[in-house]
Amino acid sequence: MELLKNKNLIVSNKLIKGRYQLTRDEQNFIYLLISQINQDDNKFTEYQIHIKDLEGEELTQKNYPRYRKFARKLRSREIIIEDEEKILVSGWFADIEYMKNTGYIKATISEKLKPYLLELKEEFTQAKLPTLLNFNSKYSSRLYLLLKSDFDRQKKYKSNLYVNYDIEYLNRKFELPKSYFIRYSAFKEKFLLKSLKEINKKTDLQISYQELKTGRKITSIQFCISKPEECLGKAFEYLEESKTKEDYIPQDLSNKAREVLLDGELALTISDLKKIFDHYRIEDIENICEELWNIWDNKKLISHQAFLRGKLKYLNKNILFGFDELLDTEDK
Repeated sequence: MELLKNKNLIVSNKLIKGRYQLTRDEQNFIYLLISQINQDDNKFTEYQIHIKDLEGEELTQKNYPRYRKFARKLRSREIIIEDEEKILVSGWFADIEYMKNTGYIKATISEKLKPYLLELKEEFTQAKLPTLLNFNSKYSSRLYLLLKSDFDRQKKYKSNLYVNYDIEYLNRKFELPKSYFIRYSAFKEKFLLKSLKEINKKTDLQISYQELKTGRKITSIQFCISKPEECLGKAFEYLEESKTKEDYIPQDLSNKAREVLLDGELALTISDLKKIFDHYRIEDIENICEELWNIWDNKKLISHQAFLRGKLKYLNKNILFGFDELLDTEDK
């Protein structure tokens, strides 16, 4: 690993935008292989990795059957690269050899990937290998490469960049689990926030984001990409100031509950909404809103807000504070 410590990864932006599904170890294996390509190479050679370079010396054990299985599975992995003219579906490797009882894996990259890895003249991105290997989430390194490719194209002209990606595109590109597409909250927590936290902590980029809507549905993400010292504070201020009450309501809340909470009769503030969703389960909030919806026009109902407060207080019967106290308490 010492020999690879200062290596860089140089790849075509088209490959970065390709679709594929790999484990974290499989991605890191490919990063290690690609980092051995020299800029002036015009053909692939056979590259070699020891399993300790992938796992680290302290984690490597002589579990040779597991390494053989790892090598076989890598051979079957595919990447899809699409441009204006064609859609390429290719395996990553022409062949893979596992050297018995050694921990060494030798591999030759598929010739189909030559335009995306060899003799690159334009539209490519360079990243430090140790940075890529240091990510815990397999999605973090890929999102970092995608956003870095956008930023590097224009960094001579702008100190920070705003770029938009459709959520549907991100789900498809990263081959995310179907549950992430069905439930935005899963996409946000397990992919978006987790990846951005790692990128901001471990790389030379700082990323903030804003959720963009079509109607009431969040359909795309606007990323603000900058260097840590350049305009980051202003970017965060802009994103915070542009938020509305709808931004503080979970995406997977029912439409009926959303409509009730945003109704002017309740006069809830952003602070109220934040405290409600911080302290109560979504299922309970939806049940209360369903009740209120059903009696909304009942003449016997004196106050919509009083009804909501009363129901939330009832939920608090076994804890030390109620909704009134939450409204009167300063955020810490």
